[in-house]
Amino acid sequence: MISFGAVFDKTRRYASNSSRDLAWPAEGNCASPLVAKDKSRTDVTTNRTTSLATRVGTKHRCERLLCGMVVGLLLILSGSTSNPATLDDDLKRLLPPISADHSPAVAQIRRAFQSRDLAFMQKKIDELIGEEPANFEGYFWRGFLELQQRNNYDAVRSLRRAQALDANPYVLKLLAFSYYFLDQFQLFTLTMKEAVHKLPSDSAPHYYLGRYYASTDAPDFAQAAGHFEEALKLDPNHYPSHYYLGYCHEAERRLKDAEAEYLRSLELAEAAGERFALPRLGLARLRLMEGSLTDAVQLGTQAVQLAPDDAASHVVLAKIYGRWEGQVKKR
Repeated sequence: MISFGAVFDKTRRYASNSSRDLAWPAEGNCASPLVAKDKSRTDVTTNRTTSLATRVGTKHRCERLLCGMVVGLLLILSGSTSNPATLDDDLKRLLPPISADHSPAVAQIRRAFQSRDLAFMQKKIDELIGEEPANFEGYFWRGFLELQQRNNYDAVRSLRRAQALDANPYVLKLLAFSYYFLDQFQLFTLTMKEAVHKLPSDSAPHYYLGRYYASTDAPDFAQAAGHFEEALKLDPNHYPSHYYLGYCHEAERRLKDAEAEYLRSLELAEAAGERFALPRLGLARLRLMEGSLTDAVQLGTQAVQLAPDDAASHVVLAKIYGRWEGQVKKR
């Protein structure tokens, strides 16, 4: 199955996003700026002038880089990098409802996907395309399967065929995802916004656009929050949107608002019987900032128990214990 980080958390792909954001520029780093040197040392004035200009330019690059690193670190600690299960859930949320199926063959395709029999799923998709070439569903499901198998270019080709036959919101949302996985972020946003216009009552495009704007290299938390708010108007019980809205508030230092959204996300997830670690992770970060380390440890531990394979939960818990150890040493 495909693994995310993609965000989707928006984003640039969540898994690769953090490492790209934290990479140093090729021309040097803050600790060791490049200085133009005159090897012959015959013109000391020129050398000093060049050195100063280079240092100033490097300082500005470093300031921008450090800002990016802070945002990147918050993205990592927020759990915005998605794991494979999260992406699988994201993709399933993009599927049309059963009531929207046109061909009886789609029922077999759905059952094959649910049982993870991808070979049989592929066979039924090929049969559907052969028997009903004017039906967008065959190409839609082929694109969906290609995304599952990480064949992103082939997914785009199939979904564009589906779009040519019927540019409905379900095709557009999945096509937007396929653009995202190819780092075609402008096409992702344009196509997802087109899906919003096609079906204004659908909360999913707003949710994914919010995830994107909250996790790009230069995040726009105000715009992201606006999309999450729109998603929640359409689906007030969508607990991931509450969490990510809280995350935007946290990034903008609106900590009381962030806490309210984290608590609401936690309440809704528990009511739905879902093991959703992120709101506990967000609350743990807030308690850490407040210095309430006992509560922070409890919340961080719960997040790790709910998502033992999520690196973000372990990172936050380790940070909490590190702060605790530092306070003990001071005593």
